Amino acid sequence: MRVWTKEELDILNQVTTVQNHPLNDEGESFQDYPIWVVTNNNHVYLRAGKGKDSKWYKAGLKNGGSIEFNNQDYPINYVAIDDPAEIKAVTDAYEAKYHGQYPIDMMVSDKCAAATVRLDLK
Repeated sequence: MRVWTKEELDILNQVTTVQNHPLNDEGESFQDYPIWVVTNNNHVYLRAGKGKDSKWYKAGLKNGGSIEFNNQDYPINYVAIDDPAEIKAVTDAYEAKYHGQYPIDMMVSDKCAAATVRLDLK
């Protein structure tokens, strides 16, 4: 498993969204989701707007997928986060990056926070 480079993390800190491509059970990306992205301690995180019931969240945890930014596709594993300190740090990163934007209130809600995933490069 490789780690995110400083250049990749810098780009992710500048972009508003990435394209999220979770895989279905047949190994195909079943939808293309533009989604907010944050970084913390050299890791990359997403949150599901519909919480743990989000289709992409369930599919990503089960099958992996990829994200796309900077005209490149990055194969990833989605790793569910349940550590309260890590979830709080990700909430803080969302508030700092997207302060005042819609729907920040939803993305820092308990429902979305419970559906925090770390993106580990394959």
